[in-house]
Parts: sequence; structure tokens; C-alpha cells
Amino acid sequence: MNNVTVLHPDPPKAFSGESDLYFDVWERPCFFAGSGEQAARHYYEDEEHKHIVRMWKGEPRSIGLVGKNYKVLHNKELCQGIEDTFMETLTPEELKDVSRTDRVSYMGGTCFRDYVFPGIGADIGSARSNIAFRAIVINGYDGTSSFKFYHGAIDFFCANGMVSGVYDMTVRRHTSGLAIPRLTDKLRKSIDIFYKQADTWKHWVGKNICDEDAEECFKAMPNVSERRVEQLMRRFRIECETHGRTVWALYSAATAYATVADGDFAVKETASDHRASTLHNREQQVRSWLNTDEFGRIAA
Repeated sequence: MNNVTVLHPDPPKAFSGESDLYFDVWERPCFFAGSGEQAARHYYEDEEHKHIVRMWKGEPRSIGLVGKNYKVLHNKELCQGIEDTFMETLTPEELKDVSRTDRVSYMGGTCFRDYVFPGIGADIGSARSNIAFRAIVINGYDGTSSFKFYHGAIDFFCANGMVSGVYDMTVRRHTSGLAIPRLTDKLRKSIDIFYKQADTWKHWVGKNICDEDAEECFKAMPNVSERRVEQLMRRFRIECETHGRTVWALYSAATAYATVADGDFAVKETASDHRASTLHNREQQVRSWLNTDEFGRIAA
């Protein structure tokens, strides 16, 4: 009898369709101008480097200057390989209603894909928080040999994102396609961390603090200004209306800073289109803050 059970006969809707991340790129030689009187007439090839070029608003633009041996990892190829791993590793219940959100910075020089898994949730003892697992893939054309796989959570109640950890991942190419070594193990480990982290978040939900503690804790955030501390305190008081004056409200204020790009936390718009990268850097700033002695003391 040759009955074969197909775990996922059809991919989730989120795993199909086109995306703004799936743009074509080309490799082009790198030249530089001569000096003095020769500058206007002579260009010389830099044989050790090349440009990664894409079309942007109807014009070819360089989105990366890389070494001559750099091998392009296309976003579509990478994301499809990751989604194949999701389908091979996760159950239909875990994949139920999965969604993805795409963002780019620097004309696509850095690309972000954020997966949210409502089927992988956690109860942290708060009626005002609805927590689910998330995974973030970051790929770029800046010459690095790896892509980043971040894992964390999202609170559906306020849409704030959280990052718990990151893996540097490499790929291997075979005649059958792209292979991502150890991604299955990393994915399962990330989900285990999510469930363990939920116990910590549950403790934060019930841990009361005062405004003075909150302010001192925000001051311990790496690379934070006095003005930013004031903004975080305003957000903390807003979060207290929902979560009470707790460590969870403190953390929610910080994750709001790393998630929203308007109001007190507006991102200054420039020609370089850095909004997605700036929010990602804020998430890393918050993750570093969680490891400070001051936060550890308050959250204990």
C-alpha cells in the first residue's frame, strides 16, 4: 500500500504571491575617476570590487559595493527556502493564519520580512495582551556572507514587536536548490525560547513598580538621550492605563518605541529611506537594555 500523508498539501496563503522584496539585481563593474586633469576624461576599473544594482523609480541604482567574490543571495530564493522549512517543521495548527510583512531600507539594500504565527501563542496572565511568536529574516546586498534570523514575539493588543535573539545563518547551494543548514533546529529552539520567555513576561505582568524606578531604568538604556527618556516616560504612563504600573507596562513602552515611527517616536525622513532599519536598530537597543543591571533589578 503506497499511501503517503502530505503534511501541508497547500502552502499558507501568506507564502504565495509576489512581493516588493522580489526585485532583480545585477552585478556591474566598479570604476573611479582619475585625479587632476585626468579626472574628467579617464576612469579606472576597481578589479577588487563590483556594484550590486537594481532598478529604482525607473533608474539603475547601486544598492551595494561588494568584493569581487561576493555571491548574491536573492530575496525570493532565500524566502522560499525559509518558507519550505517552516512547512516541513511546523504543524498545520502552528502555521494557521501565519502572516508576513515586508519592508526595505536604502532602496532595498537591506530587506526585512516579518512572519507572525498566531497559532503559536502564549498566555501571560493579562487580558490586555495577546502574545504570538514571530520570526524576522533580514537580507542585504552589502557584502555580508550571511543573513539574519531573529526570533521573538508580537503583542496583538498593541501591535508592539519584541526580539528575543538572533542567529547568523549561511546558505548552501545545490543542484536541487537552496539549502539552509540547521534552520529547522534554530526554528524549534526559537519557539522553545518563546514559551520560556512567556513565563518571564507573566512575572512582569504582576510586578509593580513606581515612576522613579521606571525613569532610572530607562536611563540605563544604551545610547539613550534625556529627551528620549522623557518620551519613554510619557509612553510608560500611557501603558500604565492598560497594564497597571508594572514591569510589563515598562517593557511595553520600550517595545512601542521600537515599533512605531510617529508621534514622540517619529523617524526623521531622509532621502536614504532608513525607516525600517531605524526601527530594527531600536529593537536591538531594547534587547540590549533588557540585559542591563538596572532592568534586571527592577524586573526580578
